Amino acid sequence: MTIKFLDRKEIDTEKWDACVASYPESASLFAETRYLDLCCEQWSALVQDDYQAVMPLPWKKKAYIYYVYPPFFLPRLGLYGRELSAGELPEWINAIPSYFKWIDKVLNVSVPENPFLYLQHKTYLLDLSLPYEEIQQGYHQNHKRNCRKAYDNGLKMVNNFSGEEVINLFRNKSAKTYKAGYTENDYRQLPLLLQVLQEKQQLEMWGVLDSNNKLCAGAFFPFDKGKYYFLFSGRNAESNASKAMFFLIDQFIRHHATQNKILDFNGSNHPDIAKFYAGFGARAMSYDEIHLSRFRPLEKLGFKFYTKLKRLR
Repeated sequence: MTIKFLDRKEIDTEKWDACVASYPESASLFAETRYLDLCCEQWSALVQDDYQAVMPLPWKKKAYIYYVYPPFFLPRLGLYGRELSAGELPEWINAIPSYFKWIDKVLNVSVPENPFLYLQHKTYLLDLSLPYEEIQQGYHQNHKRNCRKAYDNGLKMVNNFSGEEVINLFRNKSAKTYKAGYTENDYRQLPLLLQVLQEKQQLEMWGVLDSNNKLCAGAFFPFDKGKYYFLFSGRNAESNASKAMFFLIDQFIRHHATQNKILDFNGSNHPDIAKFYAGFGARAMSYDEIHLSRFRPLEKLGFKFYTKLKRLR
């Protein structure tokens, strides 16, 4: 097995996208070249042999320091084309050129005995292939109660709204509550991503109107052949009382039940958000975030710089 490091201009786009799609267990539209190009200022990659497997590497350069980082809106960029076998990860990570002094990478799997493990995350996956009544039976009791309350509050579904409306709902409430860390550039980037998804007919936008016909919650669901992704959502303060997000997700599940797809909630380490996802009967799946420092002894004096990198995504 030969692993090569390639800059973006050296990557064969057709071979890359074919490789990503070739292994259904890891295939993701977010690993396709068009989305990497859109959401990453720069990206390179590791490629095994003639595109038998690929690993994207979004990167930036700040103050003469090159670093690999996890972009917002591109969840879990690990290995594509085949399964990452136990003990193989060091070979891939060591193939990243030494001038990348810091590597912060979110994989799409959990690796046994991961030598670079920084944090283990969880996402929540819901099988939509069953009839709605069977899926609904798997809801936690509290979710069933909240869904009933939502239906009693005069809420209505809508899809004729702009993405910016939902982004503004998030910025005015959830961004402060959950300390999301998005920059102004991230907020400018998201509408561009939504536009491309809409052009490719790979996006559903679901919104909730309150009893006064005011948009109180909304969410974006990109999709590919096998999955819907709960990418982003926003809601106002009044939506807590009306249970608007319970209504939105329940309506989405009701509409897509019996489809041979998975709803991927994209996970969260925040306990309240994780509890919300799991309450719909979704099963947890773990995946790893890895950190690797390559600073030389003198360079460690500048290591505190990385604390700023999280804010400079």
